[in-house]
Amino acid sequence: MKILFLTAHLPFPPASGGQRREFELVSRLGRKYDIHLCSLTTDLQNDEVNAKKLNGYCQSIRLFKTFDSHETRLTWKYPLLMRNYYSDQAISHISQMLGEQRFEIVHVEGFYLMQLIPCNSISNFHILLVEHNMEYKLCLQRMLLSTSVKEAYFYWQEYYNTLYWERIYWRRATKTITLTPEDADCIRRLEPNVNVELIPNGVDHDFAIDHLNEARLTNNSSQHTCTWGATKNDDIPSILFVGNFLYYPNIDAILFFHKSIFPLILKEIRNARLFIVGNSPPPEIKALEAQNKGNVFVTGYVSSLYPFYKSAKVVVCPLRIGGGIKVKIIEALRAGKATVSTSVGAQGIDINKRLLYVSDRISEFANNVIQLLSDPLLRYNHEANVLRSIKSMPKWDEVEEAYVRCYTGLSKN
Repeated sequence: MKILFLTAHLPFPPASGGQRREFELVSRLGRKYDIHLCSLTTDLQNDEVNAKKLNGYCQSIRLFKTFDSHETRLTWKYPLLMRNYYSDQAISHISQMLGEQRFEIVHVEGFYLMQLIPCNSISNFHILLVEHNMEYKLCLQRMLLSTSVKEAYFYWQEYYNTLYWERIYWRRATKTITLTPEDADCIRRLEPNVNVELIPNGVDHDFAIDHLNEARLTNNSSQHTCTWGATKNDDIPSILFVGNFLYYPNIDAILFFHKSIFPLILKEIRNARLFIVGNSPPPEIKALEAQNKGNVFVTGYVSSLYPFYKSAKVVVCPLRIGGGIKVKIIEALRAGKATVSTSVGAQGIDINKRLLYVSDRISEFANNVIQLLSDPLLRYNHEANVLRSIKSMPKWDEVEEAYVRCYTGLSKN
């Protein structure tokens, strides 16, 4: 079976949650099907090098720049996501591929990539659309967090336009996949005739890809490496936040945590250390280290998260904007870490104290972190519960089987 697989970014290296799930799918499904990968990129030079790592899984790989002509599109009609992931080059090439080759299925990771598929050819194949989030809900969340009328109006327009196009593309797809039960219920409520299936992410991805080499901390200064090494002392109350800072909700989350929650923690635990780990931190995130010397450390991209998860006492996920299952939560749980999250961060996870401490109140969030840092026995017992409970969560082998069943079912129709 020949599959055209569309992604908003190259699935390697698996440095973000989306890249992680797409790498797992492509690397596994590529052993069973002829996968032809088409990915958008904002860094063509680096991605051309990284694409070589996927050659063993894909029959072909094509990369397309994302800024061909989206600025000329009517901004009032298309949401920002669609404008950011538009490419004339991709549309032309995909149209040519679909005209010259017979693809049974076009697998699309995100509704905003549906615009790359020519409408006049969709009767010749099945479209499997995967929705990581209900993107219109993220726009609504950002509107509610707006600090000005102008900003609120912008995100209200984004909410309206995003919902409009999401619903169109759900109807246009042969089948739509969600990662959480909440998102599946949402689609069924808005579009009862859409074929929806829940297939969550797996929890057991191969740590050998990016977690086992503790020594390689790419783009880190020696200062960061040495400082982190010092936190391996069990007496250091270390807090870890992991995020891809090309994704705005992660920027909002850590700025919110630093401004509103971390000061409450420092009042009780003056030597608490916050490690902010992830690629492409913007200037306002980097500035947090200078403002809090000795208490906040911003690493930038690291080639291995393993030493950070290994040494952290508590992992935090203070997201206020988001949907779907958060890979950062799954990784923290798989590492057996005590994790404190907002309800947004915990979406799609069994939110009780077997797995997560969940709170949307600032004082309660801070107190949960303080208790876990201050009480080793409480933390160790919770970590043991996490490691027991994580065994019952979906594995990537099960996810692979679900997509195989999905592909098979579509090909028979």
